[in-house]
Order: sequence, then C-alpha cells, then structure tokens
Amino acid sequence: MYLERTDPISKRHSLRAMSLLLGAAVVLSTFASAASAKDDIALELNKLEPVKDACQAYFLIEEKAGKPLQSLKTDLIIFGKDGGIAKRLIAELGPVRSKKTSVKIFSIDVACPEISGVLLNDVASCAPDAAPEACLDRLAVSSRLATRFYK
Repeated sequence: MYLERTDPISKRHSLRAMSLLLGAAVVLSTFASAASAKDDIALELNKLEPVKDACQAYFLIEEKAGKPLQSLKTDLIIFGKDGGIAKRLIAELGPVRSKKTSVKIFSIDVACPEISGVLLNDVASCAPDAAPEACLDRLAVSSRLATRFYK
C-alpha cells in the first residue's frame, strides 16, 4: 500500500524543487539559443571588380538559422595598401532571407588594386533584432580573395 505524504513541508519542498528545475531549464535553453545564433550568417568578400577609377565589391551572404533580417546595415572600413583608412561605407545588406544565399554588390570609390583590407567595423542597424550587437554576433566573415575581410 502506498501512502502519500500531504504535510505542508513536503509539498513546499516539492514545489521549490520543481521551480528550481524549471528555472534551470529556462536558463539552459536561453544559453543554447544564444550559442546557436552566433555565426549563423556567413558573409564572404567574394570578388573585387575594377570599374573605371572605382571598385565593385561582391559580398556573398548566407543565412543558416531560419531567422531572416529585414535590414542589416553594416559599417565597413576600407583600408588602402599603405595601411591607412581609405574609405568608410555604410552598406545595406538586407533583406536577408531565411536559409538563403544572396549576392550584394557595392561600389567603392577606391581603385581595387589599392584595397588591402575590409573591416566590418560594426552593424549600424538591423531589424527585427533589437540590438545591432546581436546581428554583429550572428555574422561570420571570410574572404575568398587575398584581400583581408575581418571584424
């Protein structure tokens, strides 16, 4: 025969244990989703193409997590061969569609042979993510070229 304990102390301990377990599950799922959101958008500097005295930059962007962005404005710093800053460019990469690869093309008022690197300095804004830092954390940058692309 099974006897159920009904005293208030055992019920209180049971409720406390259940609330601790639930709290731990919420914290763990938050960390897991934050970890999975990191580097889930690949951004590759794919090609630099000379156009008169300027350069067209081709960026390949791939969203991998099924979390699209309506807007992704990036703050890019272009470095010259001398190591100095040659240009600053605010580039809108959005919309970034869910689980889709796209190409975005931007004109840079610097001759291609003069570009030594591109720095993803920051994310100026992104939507629907509230904080630009959240979008910056989602980006994994790379370059197919000898030209460095980094954040």
